Amino acid sequence: MAEVPEVEIIVRDLKQAVVGRRFVGAEVLVPAAVRFASPPDFIQNLTGRKVLGAERRAKFMLLTLDDGQTLALHFMLWGELQLRPAGSERPPATLVVLTLEGNEELQLTDTLGYARVALGPTALLASQLKLEELGPEALDEAFTPEVLAKLIRRRRSALKTVLLNQRVLAGLGNRDADESMWVAGIDPRRLASSLSPAEIVRLHQGIRDVLEEGLRLRGTQRDLFGVQGQAKHRRNIFGKTGAPCPRCATPVSHLRIGGRNTHWCAHCQPADGAAPEAPAQTSLL
Repeated sequence: MAEVPEVEIIVRDLKQAVVGRRFVGAEVLVPAAVRFASPPDFIQNLTGRKVLGAERRAKFMLLTLDDGQTLALHFMLWGELQLRPAGSERPPATLVVLTLEGNEELQLTDTLGYARVALGPTALLASQLKLEELGPEALDEAFTPEVLAKLIRRRRSALKTVLLNQRVLAGLGNRDADESMWVAGIDPRRLASSLSPAEIVRLHQGIRDVLEEGLRLRGTQRDLFGVQGQAKHRRNIFGKTGAPCPRCATPVSHLRIGGRNTHWCAHCQPADGAAPEAPAQTSLL
């Protein structure tokens, strides 16, 4: 599943392998994969443009171009981006192909068909994708426990719902939210506003630990060069309904919160907030 670690790894790879190069062509195999402009305009406006930079905002990959445009890519759930020799075999799930100088191409694939690209003037693209409405990045140095406290202290919704609100915190996904709350020992059903200062510190640390370890293991998917990451999609409790909690062996609970599958340990993440013990550091392997 493409969450912050997976997207961040691709952006770092793009900085290494694509920034400084020009697009010399493009092919849209699935027109619906281009949010804007139209597929013909997308191809025309991208061809000949040089990539000046690559960055991530939430789960968007943003490539700044030399004519004031930005190319945005979003994996949605299971999208992938591969750098391959030009003319390579294209998997059946290929949506868009972006050809680079140097006889290589970027293949955007998604078995579900949900991944998307968009191209336009930087300010217009940011407005259309509502990038200015996104909350702070959990991986930024400026994201501190104090910032997290301000973001959630008046939120009278389930903590899980609040953490997935992109206007509150940018990019945190379903899997990493569940794992972060498990590391912190906090029940996802609790009101966000009910967390104590100590719990907010634990939650902040849990979020950072889960994301940073995911980065160290290079995510759960293949990187830009086709190398499989070493992190697991189903780690400690996410997607493991009924399996023993790796910390206490209590069966993992499951509930849909805000329409999203949610997993937690009723013992390690008690509803009353009285954690039985300090959450231990765990590995994503």
